[in-house]
Amino acid sequence: MSGERLDPYTRAVLSIVDIISERIGEERLRVYYLLSEPREELGDLSFPAIRFRRKGVDPSKLAEGLIEELAGMGIDYVGVEVAGPGYINFRFKAPKMIAEIVDSMSRGVFTLTPPKTPEPKTLVVEHTSANPIHPMHMGHARNMSLGDTLARLLRARGHKVNTRFYVDDVGKQVAIAALGVKLLGIDPLEESRKHGVKPDELVGWVYAVTNLAMEVSMLKKEKERGGDGGVEDKLSHTTARLLELKAGDPGGYFDRLVDSILNLEDPEAMVSEIMRRYEAGLEPERGLIRGMTNAVLEGFKITLARMGVEFDDWDWESDMVWSGRVEMILDEARSSPFYTIYKGAEALDLPRFIRLLKEYKSDLLKHFKLPKGFEIPPLILRRSDGTTLYVTRDMAYTLYKFEVTGADKVYNVIGADQRLSQLQLRLALAALGHVREAVNLVHYEYELVTLPGVKMSARRGTLVKLDDMLDGLKHRAFEEVKKRNPDSPEEWVWETAEKIARAALRFRLVQISAPKPITFNPEAALDLQANSGPYLQYTHARASGILRKLGGIEYSRVDPEACKEGARRRLLIRALKYPLTAAKAADDLAPEILATYLIGLADVFNSWYQYDSVIGEPSEGAKYCKAVLVRTVKEALKNGLALLGVEAPERM
Repeated sequence: MSGERLDPYTRAVLSIVDIISERIGEERLRVYYLLSEPREELGDLSFPAIRFRRKGVDPSKLAEGLIEELAGMGIDYVGVEVAGPGYINFRFKAPKMIAEIVDSMSRGVFTLTPPKTPEPKTLVVEHTSANPIHPMHMGHARNMSLGDTLARLLRARGHKVNTRFYVDDVGKQVAIAALGVKLLGIDPLEESRKHGVKPDELVGWVYAVTNLAMEVSMLKKEKERGGDGGVEDKLSHTTARLLELKAGDPGGYFDRLVDSILNLEDPEAMVSEIMRRYEAGLEPERGLIRGMTNAVLEGFKITLARMGVEFDDWDWESDMVWSGRVEMILDEARSSPFYTIYKGAEALDLPRFIRLLKEYKSDLLKHFKLPKGFEIPPLILRRSDGTTLYVTRDMAYTLYKFEVTGADKVYNVIGADQRLSQLQLRLALAALGHVREAVNLVHYEYELVTLPGVKMSARRGTLVKLDDMLDGLKHRAFEEVKKRNPDSPEEWVWETAEKIARAALRFRLVQISAPKPITFNPEAALDLQANSGPYLQYTHARASGILRKLGGIEYSRVDPEACKEGARRRLLIRALKYPLTAAKAADDLAPEILATYLIGLADVFNSWYQYDSVIGEPSEGAKYCKAVLVRTVKEALKNGLALLGVEAPERM
């Protein structure tokens, strides 16, 4: 807390925690989490000193010590009393806190930010990492919203945070897209500019058509060999879907691409050869895939900018192979006691490693949280054709992230469907002796996003593109903003609508706890009246409007006693809880804690201002005191929204 400029509420709470922790010999964090909110008539906070009677803690003496030490710190605005069998209750004196706030506001140093952690760490947050074969979709939207918000929260808490995007350019899907680009003989970036489409959309279309045409080719050959009756139905369905993609042809490629694939003797073999040669770093595959992938990333960056997301570093999966890091993992595996051959391929015997952990290292085993009754299979590291698997490359990448950043922890924001592969990754690292990295690699998992009545498939080109969702939200928001601001310049209306679209999407995707699935409803996400990102923006704009109409706060005329009790006092205390709430959201890796708090604050503010007018207040001292409340709420909303990656407009 030393050197920090904290608001009076946060400073008092942290001081209370420090004093109690030192006097009763308990960890600060435990003391903090034991603080609770009693009934309003009992106080603002309560500490259960009764729990520590066996340690010789006397609640009365502890309360006396608190009063004395708080006064010595200049914190004279906290009432302390013992209640019941041994609870210490704290009640904040609003007028004195307001006087301190007024002083800092008048000097231009008022701030409402999370306190810095006493134990700052170096953290890596890897998130989004979308396959570079199609535009970003709604699944990526939740990943990036969670990952970027976590990074913002952790930075605000005082940690050194490095964000990374892993370019997954090695694998079958990329090779399929590359086959399509190769057959067309195009440069995706140049073609996208020529035809006025985003390069990721162009490559995504090529990937879907190539994939479906390959499937049609396979089904036709199966039919010729006398396949069962189901082949005809599959062929008819796949052909119909393939023809649907013709309508979205971005450059007159469809017939040429499909005919080329259907005339290939063995397209699957060509894809395998592209994979093998690219992993070996050979030309022309190296230039082909790198060029295609870079084009897709250009499209990604446009979408990421719309969502307010940036990365510190972009890492390439192929670099893990070409640099020799993957081969080093294979060498370590071959010299490991857990090396084995499984299904004709090089592998790690994870079942044996787990058995040994259970017998000799149960303290280490608990870090992995193995699912009960589920047998972890051996982990294949390299296929019989010499190509490596994703998890092998991810082992090399994990060690790289720790190495180049000096990270204490690495967070992988990845869907819950990857739970097994992430567990295998950590177990494999530990089996090879990289225990620190295995223990400090965290799978921050989240459930998927669904849309009512929509089934998404990248393979079949039926994705709900993130850009399309943002555009839809933006156009809806435009109509609402235009209706409320008919005389405003259209450029401003569109800019505001874009901010609202981002708020609608990002807020909804972090508002629900990550392990819970989300069905995204655009109408609810855009609701200006309740429980949404745009609702918080509108509340912030409303607070800004009040202060704008007031024409500024005359701090010398504020009467702190005017906000001493009732709804005004409750609003003050609630607004001042923002810093510690944001800190808890960061510590718990739970953005939904902050989202829920901000909605509650907005609800209380909107309810209060409806019946307790600021502009119409006849008493000048009370009017400016209420204006201080409005500015405090505005600050909490603005800062909280910023941590969620949402801009707070001054008007809407």
